Amino acid sequence: MSQNVLKVENLTMQFGGVVAVYDLCMEINEGEIVALIGPNGAGKTTAFNCITSVYEPTNGRISFMGKPIAQNSPHKKMHFTYAGTMPDAFRGKHVHLTPDKVTKLGIARTFQNIRLFGSMTVLENVMTAMHLRRKSNMFTATLHLNLAEEHYMKNKALKLLETVGLLDVQDEIATSLPYGKQRLLEIARALATDPKLLLLDEPAAGMNPQETDELSAFIKRIKDQFNLTILVIEHHMNLVMEISDRIYVVDFGKLIAEGTPAEIQENPAVIAAYLGGEDE
Repeated sequence: MSQNVLKVENLTMQFGGVVAVYDLCMEINEGEIVALIGPNGAGKTTAFNCITSVYEPTNGRISFMGKPIAQNSPHKKMHFTYAGTMPDAFRGKHVHLTPDKVTKLGIARTFQNIRLFGSMTVLENVMTAMHLRRKSNMFTATLHLNLAEEHYMKNKALKLLETVGLLDVQDEIATSLPYGKQRLLEIARALATDPKLLLLDEPAAGMNPQETDELSAFIKRIKDQFNLTILVIEHHMNLVMEISDRIYVVDFGKLIAEGTPAEIQENPAVIAAYLGGEDE
């Protein structure tokens, strides 16, 4: 059996009186491409933010490679009735790693709204992402005493740019690139952190049909080339059905379906959520 890479147990995220994610459970195994889909405002990006420690969950547990990276089971009364099945062994224990520590463990992500370093070149954007893996300290870096590491980082960044097809624009300012190429640069920057799990938040946003088709092949290629496990949020259903091994569907923060692409396409609850009908 494949190793379990990510396990989300009874994840709940509450902002004041609004419950953005409620009792979400899902698992991702090594080498899979799994999609998390749902209508706008369903809680998908909030779940991503919990997995990457941008948010501390109100309740639940998130484990990466068998170790908890976020765990919370507060005893205080919440504004909603918690119906989860959090194991007693988790209760009272609190874990919340910083985003940097989560990245160091091997989780990288892209964002729905592209977040490049706008004043830096394409190459500098990728090299900056490697700082978490540096062995040199501030003293040796300032005096350029670790030239071998700097040379290695630059060569690695150039290879990543070649992989994503951006080698010829390495010296251009990142934000001057067309939108589709900015998306590829953001993926290259995520790959620069040497992830085991790559989270892609709407990677096809703003792309035309041809670029979306090319992205499907690209995601499959980097999964194999870099030995990745991938979790993706996406509204382009053709891309989701093309690349996904399994799909989780959320609506109003709750999990309403999970299964293979074929099973999801035929699921009445999913059809109702997307088309606004009533599920019998």
